[in-house]
Parts: sequence; C-alpha cells; structure tokens
Amino acid sequence: MLKIEIKRLTVFLILLYIFLSKTNYTDADIFAERKVQNNKFSAITLDFSTKNSFNNGLITSLFSSLGIVPNGFDLRAARVTQEDGANSKYYLRTIKTNGDDFLCNNLKVKVLSRNFIVLFNGLLLDLSVISNFKNTDSTDFIYFISLDEKDQKLKNKICEFNFIFKTYRDNPNEQGGIFAQRLISNVISSGNW
Repeated sequence: MLKIEIKRLTVFLILLYIFLSKTNYTDADIFAERKVQNNKFSAITLDFSTKNSFNNGLITSLFSSLGIVPNGFDLRAARVTQEDGANSKYYLRTIKTNGDDFLCNNLKVKVLSRNFIVLFNGLLLDLSVISNFKNTDSTDFIYFISLDEKDQKLKNKICEFNFIFKTYRDNPNEQGGIFAQRLISNVISSGNW
C-alpha cells in the first residue's frame, strides 16, 4: 500500500512540476506599475561665444596693457553672441588670477553697452553685470580700465585677471547644474613714474 501512495505522490509531483514550469504567471511574482501622465521632456543647448567687435573672430584675451601710469587708461571691446537661439541668463564678473593685490584693488573699470549706456562703474574686482540673451542677438561690451591713484606702491606691479561670462538658471551664484562659461584673460602692468 505504501508503494501505491508513493507512486501517486510521485506522479502528482511530476505533474505539478510540469504545470508550474510551463505557466508564465504564478502568485509568487511581484509586479508594480505606475503610470505618470502628461510628462514633458525638453532639452536646451547652452552655447555662446566671445568675439572681437570688429571682425567677429573668437577671443580668449582682451587687455594686454603694459606700463599703465596714474590717470592712464585703456579701452577694449568684446561681443558676446548666443549660438543656439535660446533665451538664457548670464552674468559677467572679474576673477583675479595672479599679481599684486594692491594694483588689482586700485584698478577701475567702466563697462558700457554699444549705445554707451553704463552697465557697471567701479573697482575692477567688484565687476558684476547681469543680463540675458534674447534669441541670437549679440551683446557688445566696451571696457574702460583706468588707474587713478598715484601711490608709489603701485609702481612696476602686475595684475592678471579673467572676465568670466557664465549662464545661470535661477541665481547668478548657483553652483552645479548645467551652464556655459567663457573666460577672457587679461594682463595689466603698471609703469614707473
């Protein structure tokens, strides 16, 4: 009698195995599904260039003014062009990269638009201009850098700095995220008087 029960149990287990291995769905499967509707994905490119104002050639350096004296000044111009036609915000600021702190802190800058509207007037290292691109229109900047002080400690010094153009989303000082940035290097040295 035990043999018949073992045979029946064996046949049952074989049939159960065949049934379970051939079915695609069992109660042991775990499945979760969430449908999110009305999604929207968009992409934007952030690209702009810094160019010469007279021939639209790309520039990486602007000022190379050697031997500035008290009441001396120099002028340069740059054009910033949005390359992809998207509206985005950007800011311009100055970062000292090398040189004498005293000279860098005594240089003044005036930034004007093409129409001679003053965008910034103050110390070079305090430069901050916030603006935005409108389609593919370019923005022209005229830089007027001067040394107004006659202090003897300013003689034969050097100041190296970058003009930084950087796009931003919400806040000009935000960190991280996606942005475009261009640097224009500059060197100004003082003379002997």
